Amino acid sequence: MRASGDNSRPLLFEPETTPSILASIPDCFRSILLETVEKLRKKEKSTLLSSNSLANRFILERWGIRPSQRKRYRNLFTQVRKQCRAIFQHYLTRGRVEWTMNNTNYVFGVFKFDEIRGNLILGFVLTPPESEWKLPFR
Repeated sequence: MRASGDNSRPLLFEPETTPSILASIPDCFRSILLETVEKLRKKEKSTLLSSNSLANRFILERWGIRPSQRKRYRNLFTQVRKQCRAIFQHYLTRGRVEWTMNNTNYVFGVFKFDEIRGNLILGFVLTPPESEWKLPFR
């Protein structure tokens, strides 16, 4: 196996997805949400993220495998996407995502935007930690 970010040579075998590797998916998820924090504070009220895009980014960062190589690494993409959907379903059930990093508490409200053939698309709204976030009536 090659290290993350090492694009010097292609993988000769399909990487194994161990439970410890799959357990690191929420770290990738948090980094994606952190990237959107500034955008949310400046102009946007919410951001959308799909379970498949999280899986694609995780695989790219971990093994350097692009989504266009999905057919070659079918089992890898299937297993990681399944895990990402389970994580998204968990956050949707909870209704919020929160964590503390560098003495800053991040809190996001979660709502279901859409689901297309198993690709769960969630919306994330940055909320103040002390507020109780609820979906507005439509």
